[in-house]
Amino acid sequence: MELLKIDGIPDYKEIIELINAEWPIEFGNIDDSEKIVEMTKSHNVETDTVKYLIDNNEIIGFYRYSLWPRDNIESNSAHTFDIAIKPDRQKQGLGSLIMKDMIEDCRINGVKKLLSRSFKSNNQSINLHKSLGFSLHLETDDSYVWEILI
Repeated sequence: MELLKIDGIPDYKEIIELINAEWPIEFGNIDDSEKIVEMTKSHNVETDTVKYLIDNNEIIGFYRYSLWPRDNIESNSAHTFDIAIKPDRQKQGLGSLIMKDMIEDCRINGVKKLLSRSFKSNNQSINLHKSLGFSLHLETDDSYVWEILI
């Protein structure tokens, strides 16, 4: 198993199964092609980092984080955007594995604070953030924003 950094804009078509696994109902029910367009439009090559989790030549997970705020390439804060594991590979500790890698990647790249959002309806994400030492930074009507100092 390896984590592979993706340079440039990822081919979001090749990971649509992962995007579907993480796409929150709060973002609406749109088709795959619209999701791919949204993911591509939202990608910023100057501030975003993407890694794929690969096992036996198969992409089974991925994450994306961005410097925060996104218009400041000198920022020492970051925010998670996407964290997903294929549904048939969940509940095997892989979410924790990629989150730990993301935190370490942030540390290596000079990030001092990582923010991450969980919808209140996503208990897996809430439990994952708590287990990794994130603390509650902000609560909105539908979400929790977590923070970890690196």
